[in-house]
Amino acid sequence: METEILGHDDHDCGVQVFDENGHEHRLTIAWDGSIREHGTDDYPHKREERTEEEQRIMTQVEERAKHEAQQAFPDADIVHPMWDPSHIEAGIEAFGNYPKEQFLTEFREFYEAMRDPSQCIDDPQMDPETVTVNRSLHFRDGEILHVSDLVFEYKHPDGSEHVLGEARSPPPEEELIVYQPYVEFADDFDYEQQFHGVILSHLMAQIRDIYLNMGEDPPPKYRVEGIGKLNIVGDDVGNL
Repeated sequence: METEILGHDDHDCGVQVFDENGHEHRLTIAWDGSIREHGTDDYPHKREERTEEEQRIMTQVEERAKHEAQQAFPDADIVHPMWDPSHIEAGIEAFGNYPKEQFLTEFREFYEAMRDPSQCIDDPQMDPETVTVNRSLHFRDGEILHVSDLVFEYKHPDGSEHVLGEARSPPPEEELIVYQPYVEFADDFDYEQQFHGVILSHLMAQIRDIYLNMGEDPPPKYRVEGIGKLNIVGDDVGNL
């Protein structure tokens, strides 16, 4: 998509976007990331009157516009850092500097929870296929400073949502979040040799999905396989 910043004031900024069909959109984005206006003459103005495809385009245009505004005004809080590729790239750098032995010690519980969440969740109604294992990493200046406890999100068969655990969250601009669903690992999976690569691929896949979520092709190095964001526009990765 082609984008251009049209101007800004103390309250918001204007962004012009031309979508995949060449149609023009003009958006007004507040500094907190909320969309104040989204004008276009090429799609129905009311959401309920749009087709699924039209709604996908409208949503991706908004995500693309917010990303452009965040890049133009880096001090604003337009998108959450975990939806900013440059933030995750900085987190990946810190993760790459994380001592391997320390990683293997800290993440063993994470791995075991992915394999068999019933070890950590004492709830007979827990549906293993809905479990997500979450962990927050505090990083700064290319270094992992702290690794939080695990947090589990899951559902009961009736669809009710449950959370187990509470993480100590660092400031968003210093937080790297990893979250993985229940996974059936191959019998010959080698934790010590392979799990670091699983988490690294997950972080790279999150960047991949940020681009896909705004209707853009990811940079070549982020066109990886694996689980990234669990729900993005027009994607079937998950349904978080």
